[in-house]
Amino acid sequence: MYKINDQVVPRHSFFENIPQLEDECKKCWKYFLNPRNKSVKSLDVQMGKNFEEKLGLFFEKKNFIFKKGDNKNKKYPDNAICSLNGDILAYYEVKYHQAPFVKAYNFNPGRECYEGSVTLDYAKVKKQLEIIKNEIDVPVYYVHWIDFPCIKGIFYQSAADTELFLNKGIEYDRKEREGDFRNNKKVGYTKKFYPSLYSMKTFEDLCMELSNLRDLNDSNK
Repeated sequence: MYKINDQVVPRHSFFENIPQLEDECKKCWKYFLNPRNKSVKSLDVQMGKNFEEKLGLFFEKKNFIFKKGDNKNKKYPDNAICSLNGDILAYYEVKYHQAPFVKAYNFNPGRECYEGSVTLDYAKVKKQLEIIKNEIDVPVYYVHWIDFPCIKGIFYQSAADTELFLNKGIEYDRKEREGDFRNNKKVGYTKKFYPSLYSMKTFEDLCMELSNLRDLNDSNK
């Protein structure tokens, strides 16, 4: 999909020029329009850890030192890239997205599902960004593993760029589901914001950036 003059192009404007796109979009809407689970937080965490592990193994094959984040401070980003001597070069969070926000335009005019479905929890990320600014002095990235029907890939954004979208405010407050509660206490996040896919860099860019951090660290030793 494309932008024209920095504007997101409405999805339906492609229908005449891309055969069968309209039919595919209708199938996607029918499937994703309604909740497909109860938003059980423990299952979301389990799936997220699986993708973190796969990404960590890839980094190790590329001669990066991968480790889990600060075990003493669970509010720090979940993952870290380290130098050979153990110095932390960067932190990163992995977010897996497989359900496009098909009604994005209805709630956020000018946003289409294919660029505005990278969902982040407003309250959770806001707290974490405060910690990042006050306590962490190395780069921090939000890595988005996107598995939508029409867009698949790994993209990323710096913490600072993510904050620019958070500062626009809450963009959607979804309905509470059964899985949002544990022992009658709300544990799930329902207020969301949506960084634009267009503002993100590619996975190749991330690997290059991490390589530069590693090389810079090595040259200073």
